[in-house]
Amino acid sequence: MTQPEKRDRAIHVRIDRLTESEQEQISSEIKRAKKRIAPDSRGTIVEGSMQSLPAQNSQSLDSEE
Repeated sequence: MTQPEKRDRAIHVRIDRLTESEQEQISSEIKRAKKRIAPDSRGTIVEGSMQSLPAQNSQSLDSEE
């Protein structure tokens, strides 16, 4: 009997400079992908204006490492 794979991984993403329509489309796609790829996982999406969400010192996906 094999042991279940350890569920100890997480993803934290911030995407800004979106239109409301782009925000809705990306949010919907993320929710669909989560259901399809990892149906047993938990997820939270926080949506709002750039001014209403806290800005963290995160590395940009577009930046060089």
